[in-house]
Amino acid sequence: KVAGLFDKVKHKNFTRKEKATLSVKFSLKETSTPYATEFAKFMKTDLFFSQFQTHNPNMWCKDSCDPDFTDIKHLCRGSSSTCGFPNSQNLDLVTKRPCENACWRFAFRLHLQESKDTDGFIIQVEEENGLGDGEKIETEMAREVDLKVFRTYTNREYFSQSEHGPIREAVREWYKGGRANQDLENVFVGNAWENYTKRPQYEKL
Repeated sequence: KVAGLFDKVKHKNFTRKEKATLSVKFSLKETSTPYATEFAKFMKTDLFFSQFQTHNPNMWCKDSCDPDFTDIKHLCRGSSSTCGFPNSQNLDLVTKRPCENACWRFAFRLHLQESKDTDGFIIQVEEENGLGDGEKIETEMAREVDLKVFRTYTNREYFSQSEHGPIREAVREWYKGGRANQDLENVFVGNAWENYTKRPQYEKL
């Protein structure tokens, strides 16, 4: 099992019907930090977040209709009308799931829509040095789908599970409030005793 991220049970039953999506930097490549992988592990082991079926895009092979892969100027936003790949390459007509060689943007948008349709959300993991190029594209797709975005930000290079209570509480409070606020919600998950720039809690996408 790669990085301990796959479920031990193939068809796991989740307590909640809402689906979550992760937006993270590519973490299973040599050039990236382990932060995204550790965050994904946290989502799978945390007593609250483990109740949600969560899509981690880094666990699957990726292809792209964008030759540069994460060029935000490329027109593709994961829809049939914008993707450069034909539908036959993107979607299995039998399973209605993305094909192995689907465009990553098409596959990601499909999961965003599933999160939206189940009253779910997306957690965007911003590392200490900012969002990745792919994450910036995923932000635009989340806005088009009108999905609730929780964006964590940090002043730490390495993931610390003990500091991630705030994101758990933010999602809990959103559900307690009836999912009324659809603005992007910034959640700090670093060391509050060290230097960092505090962001407004909410902002428009």
